[in-house]
Formats: sequence, C-alpha cells, structure tokens
Amino acid sequence: MPIQTVKTWRHVTTKQNQQVMKNVARLWKIGEQATSTQDILDALHPWGECKDLYFHNFIAHLFIVLGVFILIFGWMIHVYIPFALTFLVGMLCLFFAYLIYESRSPIEEVIYFLEQRMIVLRYDLNFNRVPSFLPQSSNSLLVMSKLKQSFPLFSKGNATNEITQYIATTWEFEHKKYPVLLFHYYYINELPMSQFNKDQNKMQGIRKDQWGVFIFDMPRLGFAATNQRHAFFEPYTQKWSTSDILVNENLRIFGHDQNQLARHISPMMTLKLSDFFQDYSGEVVFHFAEDMLCYMGNQNLFQQSQQKQQIRDISTLRGHLRTFRMPEYEKFKRSMLNLIT
Repeated sequence: MPIQTVKTWRHVTTKQNQQVMKNVARLWKIGEQATSTQDILDALHPWGECKDLYFHNFIAHLFIVLGVFILIFGWMIHVYIPFALTFLVGMLCLFFAYLIYESRSPIEEVIYFLEQRMIVLRYDLNFNRVPSFLPQSSNSLLVMSKLKQSFPLFSKGNATNEITQYIATTWEFEHKKYPVLLFHYYYINELPMSQFNKDQNKMQGIRKDQWGVFIFDMPRLGFAATNQRHAFFEPYTQKWSTSDILVNENLRIFGHDQNQLARHISPMMTLKLSDFFQDYSGEVVFHFAEDMLCYMGNQNLFQQSQQKQQIRDISTLRGHLRTFRMPEYEKFKRSMLNLIT
C-alpha cells in the first residue's frame, strides 16, 4: 500500500488521530526501505513521543450513543415533539460520529505488511518466484507444470490438482547450497451423492490441502518413502522391506528398480527416514532421473505465529515483530536437512 493512501482526507480527525496516521505512514516507509529484519527493529526504537497505534474514537462513540438515545427518546415523546425534529437531530449526531470515527484497518494493514516483510527478510523467501537456475519465463506456471509432471504426487484429485502458491529460497548446510521451492497444493475429488438423492447426477467435491517442497541438486536415488499408503504411484512400484519389523510397520519404501534400492537404502538412510516420519505425515520422492527431491505432507509449512494481544503501541509492535516467525517451516527445514545431508 503506497504511503500516500494512508494520508486520507475522508474523515475529520483529532490531533491525536492525525499523529497516529503519521505513525502508520512512517511504518509503511520503514517496511519499504528495510533490507534486513534488524533494519526494521532498529527503526522502531527509539521512536519519539507519540507511540500510539490505536485511534481515539471516544468522541465518535459518545455521539453514536447520543444519536441513538435521541432517536429512541424522540419516538417515545413524539406526541409532544414532532418525531421528524428529533429524528433529524439524532441522524446529525450519527453522521458527525461517522465523520470523525477512524477505522483500525489502516493499522492492521501496516502491521500485516511488516509481518510479511519480516518473514521475507528473515527466511530469504521469494514469493511466487522459482529458483534462479530454472527458466525465468514470463509464465512461471509452465515451469511449475513441468515440475508437477516429474513426480506422481500431483494427480491425487480426479477434478482439480493445483499449486496455489510457491516460494523460492536457498538452504545452506556445511557450505553447500540447495535451491528450494516451497509450495501449497490442493486437490479436489468429486464423488457422486447418495443414490437416495433426487438429483442422480449431482456430485460432491471434497477438497484436501497439502504443503511441500522441491529440493534441487539432490542425488538420483530413485525411491519414494511414505507413512500414508501401502502402495505407491508409477514408476515407484517395487516395494522394499528393511530388516527392522517396527520400521516396516510405520515406514514403507518403494522404488522403480530393486538393484538401485539395494544400493541406496542403507541402514543410515533407513534410520534417517524413520526419524523424519516420526514427525511428519506425507511422502518423500527422490527422482530416479533428475537431480531433485519432492516432499508433500499435511503440515502447513506456511503457518505463521499469531498475535497474542492487540497491538496498541510501537513498543508492543517491535516485540511482536522480533518474535514473529514461521515455526512449522523452521522445524521442517531442520528435519529435512537432517534427512538429505
């Protein structure tokens, strides 16, 4: 949101509310100019005299109560005083309250903007972008379509299979960098309604949301692991059983070639997979012909920490932004790096 739109002239404001609007405009400018999370935090302290992030609407509320009272009282005494007169006075009070009342929406908008800036800067995320080494065509949907075709996980729905959001970033571990593409995927299965329904052709759509990641520069191990299904998609149809019975009950491994499975499914890999699926419910596929991996599961990797209280001043905002994170993503990143390194 441009700073100019914050400086609204629609309402008549008090001096205090005008200062709050200046605070909001200043916050927009801070977020737009920041190049790191610390830039934002440093700009919020010290701030100045007025740290308010709420509008003083006492007078507006007072006129609302007064206007409603006049309307009700005027109706009760309309025998003595024409109701048209009291109605006009009451509506004038309500109109004046409308003029001076300030909605909290500009404050909520700038707080949301700063939250997203903190997320982008803290985790080096590029929303709706693909990793730089992939073709940067004008239509990134073509790149996403090719990635979806490389794995059998994106055909679960018989009606819809879509990636609605994707985020590019880079993970680094022991001086090695892994290009990463996070995504939010959903699919819809259409099922016929009960046969007792009068409309025999009516279908019911069931939507399922999942989240996952593509990781590039990975070895071509050619196997899939899951704790959700007892069979897997083509071409990963050859089942592999480990020597550990308990692991086999919770973890199922499939590949397209038994010899390749024997080479790559070592005791160490089995242990890493078992540890990973203790915390996650989903599927991991190491591609057999391309240098990439795909994970898809039920955990919302985009989930962000929530506000514990309404933010009413700059100090509270700074404390909130300092601790604002994506906890599920952080946990998943640690678990996935432990699996692939």
